[in-house]
Amino acid sequence: MNVTLTEKEILQEKTEYTGVHPQKFALWIAMASMTMFFAALTSALLVKKGDYRSWEGFTLPTVFLFSTFAVIGVSVCIHAALLSYRKSKFAQFRWLMFFSFLLGCLFLMLQLKGWSVLQAVGMTLTENLSGSFLYVITAAHGVHIAVGLLVMLVFIVNAFKNRKDPIYELRDIINPKRQLHLELLVSFWHYIDAVWVYLYIFFFLNYR
Repeated sequence: MNVTLTEKEILQEKTEYTGVHPQKFALWIAMASMTMFFAALTSALLVKKGDYRSWEGFTLPTVFLFSTFAVIGVSVCIHAALLSYRKSKFAQFRWLMFFSFLLGCLFLMLQLKGWSVLQAVGMTLTENLSGSFLYVITAAHGVHIAVGLLVMLVFIVNAFKNRKDPIYELRDIINPKRQLHLELLVSFWHYIDAVWVYLYIFFFLNYR
């Protein structure tokens, strides 16, 4: 018995708890990588913009402003959903997640509309470098949004499917594992929404 206690004490001394969940830390690493990715794309755009012979200026379509409002709405709704879950307001949580999903889909639809506006004015993917960069960067960001929507959809389906779970929801008890996953999802959406706000401001200043 004494040997077991000694081994336990040694393990505790050698184990340092940082206060950060491993999954959250992994998400931070992933977000740092995505930040470098988008920073590299926008930096390349600035470099190519300096070549006036191959760069054709045009005005950024207004529809991208509306998509910015939509993506901000996603952050507001999904954060409200997290707060509702923490307060065990599960019905409110489910509907807020649903509205967040709809706003995310609206964002992608508005992005596609922006592409169609660009094509209508003759700015296609391969027409000019200025247009190509806009297509590539918005498409890369759209892929991240699509991944977030897929994860959100799984969350919503499970939330509605388990809405009569006697262990948690009928007793107003929070599921710690589900709360952790929800916090990860909300953090991802706040990040990817912030990335788009940055990209929109960047595009607005460089396409005018």
